[in-house]
Amino acid sequence: MSRRHDQSYKLLFSLPLAIEHLVSGYIDGDLARELDFDRVEYLATERTGPGLTRSLADLVCRIHFRGSSRYLLFAAEFQSAVDRHMALRALAYVADAYRGLAGSKRQGRKLGPGGLLPPVLTVTIYNGRRPWTAPKDVFDLIEPAQGWLAGRQPRMHHQVLDLRELARQRPLEANVVSWVASLELDPSPGNVANVVREVLEAYPAPERARLRQAFREWVLGAAESWGLDGDTLERVKSLKEAEMIYAGIEELKEQYREEAARARTEGRAEGGSSLVRRMAALKFGGGTADELSRLVGGISDPERIARIGDLVIECDTGAQLLERARGECRV
Repeated sequence: MSRRHDQSYKLLFSLPLAIEHLVSGYIDGDLARELDFDRVEYLATERTGPGLTRSLADLVCRIHFRGSSRYLLFAAEFQSAVDRHMALRALAYVADAYRGLAGSKRQGRKLGPGGLLPPVLTVTIYNGRRPWTAPKDVFDLIEPAQGWLAGRQPRMHHQVLDLRELARQRPLEANVVSWVASLELDPSPGNVANVVREVLEAYPAPERARLRQAFREWVLGAAESWGLDGDTLERVKSLKEAEMIYAGIEELKEQYREEAARARTEGRAEGGSSLVRRMAALKFGGGTADELSRLVGGISDPERIARIGDLVIECDTGAQLLERARGECRV
């Protein structure tokens, strides 16, 4: 995802309402009823460990239990690609947070009753195109041990929320998480307009301005991945304006599809090659476009040119586009 798109996730889930919707709707309703989402405290995400090693989590916070000084340590990571060792990363973030609590000079205020460490919930919020296949417990990353040794291996499960799969499986109640899932599964102008309308209707009050701003950033992050210049993006001040900008980007993509279809029908390769280069430059920049142009320069089959053009739309990064285009060129 683009940097702006990535930051929009952090902005969205810096809102207690988003965390409440995530826990209540997609983790455990009973747990959500125990938690006081008006008492969410966001913690530093960068920590320095032994040997001056640095770790940087996406989001860490304390959520207090209702009517109690006890709290849940909540950590979330945002992933657009499957990471086989994500369970290990989650364990490392929790260990760093626990070490910080145990070593704090004010640990009496930070630890639970009896000086115990707080319970923890770790969540990976995943928006990649491919299904999540990595282990969800660090135990499953360890070579199997037998007998006595087997019971002494570390375990910690991290919850994976696959937004696209979640949106495919069942109709979702309208809340922050379901809206984001819907946008990830179907970012068409029509669906973006529907989600924008629902957000504006559900949360019009001034105190929800940060929520509307977070959705604005999501839409602009999606538009940014197609190369819209930063000055234009910065002039977009409202969620409604962002919806209009995104619709314009989608129109450019549709123009490409129509032109590629015409080139395929008419048996034209030269025009298709030029169009593929322009679209790659718009989305990924001149360097990627130049390399792609070199790859497709010797292809005369308009059908193959069209398939490579489709990759421009499908791929999330310039490196991914070039890798898949090389594979197509070798066919």
